[in-house]
Amino acid sequence: MSTPFWAPPPEKYPGRLPEKADVVVIGGGIAGVSLLWHLSTRRIEAVLVERHHIAWGASGRNAGFLLAGVASSYAEAVHTYGRSRAREIWDVTNENHDRMIEAARGQDVGHRRLGTAILPADDSERALLIESEHLLTEDGFEARWDGTRLVNPRDGEVDPAAMVAALARQARPGTIREGVNVTALGPRRSDVLVVAGEDSCEAGAVILATNAYTPQLVPSVKIQPTRAQMIATAPESSRITEMPVYSNFGYRYWRQLPSGEVLVGGWRDTSLETEKTYDDEPTGEIQEHLDRAARDLGVKADVTHRWAGTMGFTESGLPMEGPLGGMPNLYICAGFTGHGMGFAFMTAKQVAESI
Repeated sequence: MSTPFWAPPPEKYPGRLPEKADVVVIGGGIAGVSLLWHLSTRRIEAVLVERHHIAWGASGRNAGFLLAGVASSYAEAVHTYGRSRAREIWDVTNENHDRMIEAARGQDVGHRRLGTAILPADDSERALLIESEHLLTEDGFEARWDGTRLVNPRDGEVDPAAMVAALARQARPGTIREGVNVTALGPRRSDVLVVAGEDSCEAGAVILATNAYTPQLVPSVKIQPTRAQMIATAPESSRITEMPVYSNFGYRYWRQLPSGEVLVGGWRDTSLETEKTYDDEPTGEIQEHLDRAARDLGVKADVTHRWAGTMGFTESGLPMEGPLGGMPNLYICAGFTGHGMGFAFMTAKQVAESI
């Protein structure tokens, strides 16, 4: 029961750490396979290593929302980052949506673009969403407040594990190697020594696409592991929602698949401290909230899946990208603060161009 709803990619990529490589990408989630895709378009030879299987971590355990922007509303982002930076973030994430789906090259990744709705939990969030509509439309984005919720018509949804698989299939044979657990990195003047068990590799450059797990390899990186929990039900005969919904400042979310299954996630705000963890097992306390939420939505079908994933949160709320300060030949593409599907493809492009 504590397994993700999304089926893992069917392909297997067994392998070992090579003795030498131009670039080693560590991590087989959406960031890692996006990096491979962009590096290949630049004709840079790279090897991706993953300690479990691709899409094992948060990339195969999330709700599959493709949202513009960060977790907070546009009004909050303007207050936090400034108007021009907020506009830039929304532009990049809209482009991320377009370019990532194009990169799937026609493969079925469960993509739909029906928009999303943000439902306010109280009057303060309602005021922020109304302000967000004004700011978004002034800045050239599509958004509408319909009296009860803010609708973002360009948002969408995807099967996140299928998206990772679609990009992975385009890599050259032997490029992806699963079952390689990197335990140590040794940045040197002209390369990086990568250690995985008894194997070692001299890599010209290393890119950390390890999201929440980055501090396990480089403790100085400030990324907070944060558990997110979800449930999925059997197909529900009635239509619960016509589009994915976010609520309560992004802490609560749900969607219904075309086949009827209802996915409900979040409620981390009811137990914030316990969710700052690498433990990816669901807890009874939050699962009860998710069960109650499903019933309140009108879902009568039984719960078939309960699972959790570990997200990586940054202090800024924005991804870490590019060279890692003070560590030659070491780069980072991580810290997506719960929005890896919305940010990672374009973040990976920026990192690939900086190699």
